[in-house]
Amino acid sequence: MTIPLWIVTLALGATAGLPFETARQDPAYMPWEQVPLIFGSNIMVGLILYAGVATLGTITIAMTVLAGIYIGSVVGLAASDWGVGGAADALLPFLAFEVAGFAVFGFAGLLPTAELARRLYLRMPSGSATWRQHANSLSASLSATLPYALLGTVLLIVGAILEVAGGLPR
Repeated sequence: MTIPLWIVTLALGATAGLPFETARQDPAYMPWEQVPLIFGSNIMVGLILYAGVATLGTITIAMTVLAGIYIGSVVGLAASDWGVGGAADALLPFLAFEVAGFAVFGFAGLLPTAELARRLYLRMPSGSATWRQHANSLSASLSATLPYALLGTVLLIVGAILEVAGGLPR
């Protein structure tokens, strides 16, 4: 569910024509002190996507829509200003890692809800032992999200480093 949602929202954003400014990247301009700031912004988005573990996925879905439309809009504007090749050269090296990181956080944010939906679909009886097993399974699915959150964090760090290495827009 996460991947199709990202594809749709990125496509919507790319065709929306929202009014953002674009500036060419300069390969000579690599302010490494920007890496923590870029990572900080991206990890906040990642953590909001991850918050779906506590909100039955609602925050994850809403943030995916917002972030996907925003990122898609930036890509669409860059493509219209710089051409598809220029936008791909400038954005793809870091944006691939950042979007992958966001998608992994989104997957983690939806994982417990998917497990709960699966259990409800199986219509577990309401006996105390069965519901105890259900609670244990939900707890296990919550802890199963942590490796995904770690992977998403690593992808966002790599994306921030590559964004600066590619030459931030001035």
